[in-house]
Amino acid sequence: MAGTLKRRDFLKLAAGACCAAGLAGAQELRVSKSQLKLQLFDYSGVKLLDSRLQGQYQAARDLFFNVPNDNLMLGFRQRAGMPAPGTPLIGWYGGHWADESHTSVEDPDIFNAFGQFISGMARMYKATSDVAMLDKASYLIDEWAKTIDPDGYFYYSRKPQFPHYIYEKTVCGLVDMYAYGGNKKAISYLERITAWAEKNLDRTRRTAHPGERGFSAGGTEWYTLSENLYRAYQVTGDPRYKNFGDVWRYEEYWGMFNQPNPRPDYRHAYSHCNTLSSAAMTYAVTLDPRYLDAIVNAHDWFQRTQVYATGGFGPDEELMPPDGSLGESLDTKSATFETGCGSWAIFKLSRYLMTFTGEAKYGDWIEKMLYNGIGAGLPMQPDGHTFYYSDYRVGSGVKVYREDQKWCCCSGTYSQAVPDYHNLIYLHDDNGLYVNLFVPSEVSWRGNTITQETNYPESQVSRLTVRTSNGAHLPLHFRIPEWCQQASLSVNGQPQNISCRPGTWTSLDRKWNTGDQISIELPMAIHYSNVDAQHPHRVALVYGPTVLVKRHQLLSEKSLAQLAGAESGLNFELPSNGRDKFVPFYRMGFHEPYEMYFDVV
Repeated sequence: MAGTLKRRDFLKLAAGACCAAGLAGAQELRVSKSQLKLQLFDYSGVKLLDSRLQGQYQAARDLFFNVPNDNLMLGFRQRAGMPAPGTPLIGWYGGHWADESHTSVEDPDIFNAFGQFISGMARMYKATSDVAMLDKASYLIDEWAKTIDPDGYFYYSRKPQFPHYIYEKTVCGLVDMYAYGGNKKAISYLERITAWAEKNLDRTRRTAHPGERGFSAGGTEWYTLSENLYRAYQVTGDPRYKNFGDVWRYEEYWGMFNQPNPRPDYRHAYSHCNTLSSAAMTYAVTLDPRYLDAIVNAHDWFQRTQVYATGGFGPDEELMPPDGSLGESLDTKSATFETGCGSWAIFKLSRYLMTFTGEAKYGDWIEKMLYNGIGAGLPMQPDGHTFYYSDYRVGSGVKVYREDQKWCCCSGTYSQAVPDYHNLIYLHDDNGLYVNLFVPSEVSWRGNTITQETNYPESQVSRLTVRTSNGAHLPLHFRIPEWCQQASLSVNGQPQNISCRPGTWTSLDRKWNTGDQISIELPMAIHYSNVDAQHPHRVALVYGPTVLVKRHQLLSEKSLAQLAGAESGLNFELPSNGRDKFVPFYRMGFHEPYEMYFDVV
C-alpha cells in the first residue's frame, strides 16, 4: 500500500476492481518426517469433545456449509459469461448495489476468500471425516474451474490490482483439497492458474522501509507466496512449484532477524507475521539454518517488542518501534489486533517452530490465541459479519461487528483457523505423544486412545484416561506453560516425583493399562502484565493463560493485593466494590463494555 492506505482498504479496492501442513510428502523436500523433532497429527486422529471451542468449531462448520454454492460462484460465472444464479455475498466482496432493490451489482467477486474457504472446508473434512463438506468443496472447485480462461486467468476483475494475494490464497485452497481431500483434479487446476501466474505476476517485489507508514510492498503481499508454493512442491514433487516459490523469498525482511535489533517499524503486522511461515517452508526445502534462526529470532522479537498480554499484536495493523509506541497505542487505537488473520499466522508459525525445534515454549503463543485471540472473538454471522479487530484500549473496549466487515479477510482465515483447533492439541515423535493444549479432546495413535477431560482454564486440572492393550509402552509428554510454577502430575491418584519446569515438556515414560488416569495440575495466580518497558504501570491482569477484563475502575497496588480468589467460572471481585467483576476476555459478548489495560497508581 502507498501512503496511509490500510490493508482492509486495499482489499476492498481490489474487490471493487495459506497453511501449515505436516512436512511429510515429496522426497525432494530436505526436511522429512524422520528429521522433524515433533510431528503434527495433521488433522487426523484428534476429536474435539464438548466444550466452548468445540461449539465454536461446529458453528463455523455449519455457517460455511450453508453458504449457497451459487452465491459463491456468482462473480466467477458472470465473468465467464455463464448463467449465474444466486446473490452476491454483501460486503467486501459483494460489489456496490445501485439501489435498495438490489437490481444492479458491480463486481460480485470473492477473490481471495474463495481459496481460503476451500482450504477451511478441506481441513474440516480431514479433521472430522465430514463427507458432506468435502462434497461441497469438490463441487465448488469443479464449477470454478469451468470459469478459468484459456490462459489460466481465474478470478473476477480483468484488471486485478493485487493478484499476488489472490493467487496465493487460491494455491492454498487447491493444495489443501489435494492433500486433505484427496482431490486429484485440484492439482490440474493449480497447474492452469500457475501458468498464468508465472507469466503475469509482477516480479518487482517492492518492500517497505522504516518511516513508510501503512501496508507495504504495494499492497500485494507477494512475500507470502513461498509457503504454499513450497507446499505444492511438497505434495506433488513438481520442481515447478519450488522454482516459483524461490522467486518470492523475502530475504530483506527475514534477514533482519539474523541481525541484532531488527527494526521493521510500521510494516503491515499480520502479513509480516504470516510471511514467517514462508521462511519456515524455505528452511524445509533448503535446510539452510539461516531461515530457522530467522523464525526463532522473529518469534522472540515479537514476544519482546510487539505482543500484548493477550498474544495479539499490530495496532492499526502496524508493527511498532520498540520505543513505547505499543503502550501509547492503547490510548487511542480501538483496532488493536487483527484477530482472525493474526491468530491464523500465529498458529502456523508456532506449529512450524514446535515441529522443527521440539521445544514446548512455542505452544504458549498458541494457547494465548486459543483463549484471548480467535477463541475470544465474536462468532461469524450468516450474513458474513466477522469479528475483525480486538479492542484493548485503556478506558474502555468493546467487541463489535462493523458494517464494513462482512465477508472480510478475517472471514477467510476464520474458516481455516477454527478447524485448526484439531491440529494444535497434540503432537508426537517416533515414540511418544505430546500434550500441547489442555482441551476436552480425544486422540488415537498406534492403537492407543487418550481422552482428555477438563474445564481448563476455568479449572487448573486436566485428567487424561488411557485406553490401550494392557502393558503398552507409551511415553507421554506434557507442556508446562511458562507462566506456571509448581505444576504436578499424578497417575491413578499417586503423585509423581518428576520435574515440571516452566516452558518445557515434562514426561511420564512407562507402560499403561486401560483405565489408567493421569492428572496434571497447573496452578494459576493473578499477575500483572505490563504492555512494554516504557509503560511499566500500564498493565493487564492475567490468570494463567487468560486475560481478565472488567468495567471502568482505576486499580492500585493495594486493591490488587485485596483481589478475592477465583470463584466458579473465573469470576473475581474487588472486596471494596463488589459491583466490579473481572471475567475472562473470551466471555465478553457483543457490545458489552470492558476494560483490559489499566494505569495502576
